[in-house]
Amino acid sequence: MKLLLENWRKLLEGEVIDFPHQLRVSGEDLQRVIVLEARIGKLLKELYGNTSEIPIDVIEIMETLVDTVEESLKK
Repeated sequence: MKLLLENWRKLLEGEVIDFPHQLRVSGEDLQRVIVLEARIGKLLKELYGNTSEIPIDVIEIMETLVDTVEESLKK
């Protein structure tokens, strides 16, 4: 509560309060991640015949991979 009141006082006095910023993926990198996901999906479809034949655990691994790549690109 003390910290909240102190920050409120600083705000009223016009002091700059540093708020943590959220890291983001650039638009170009996001497009690359989308292309990567599409290519992996296409390859899995070719391997398993169609999308409904891809095992759920393989899909989950693919999603984890794509999420990990996206996280690594955050700046």
